[in-house]
Amino acid sequence: MIIKSLMGIMALLALPMSTFAASETPGWLQERMFASGKINTVVMVVGVVLIGIAIWMFALDRRIGKLEKNAKGKK
Repeated sequence: MIIKSLMGIMALLALPMSTFAASETPGWLQERMFASGKINTVVMVVGVVLIGIAIWMFALDRRIGKLEKNAKGKK
């Protein structure tokens, strides 16, 4: 439940970022990344890292939940 609310908040916070980014002129780093095609690699790596962190957090949440149930059952 906490993860769903955090994901919702992160999605809402990300909406204004795209409008601010679109209004700026591209810098030298952006021009080089887009021109060489390396931006796709960067986006994929960041995506894989974020997905990995999300999966790890989900698994950790399940493990902690099981430990809490076991602790309540023993009392």
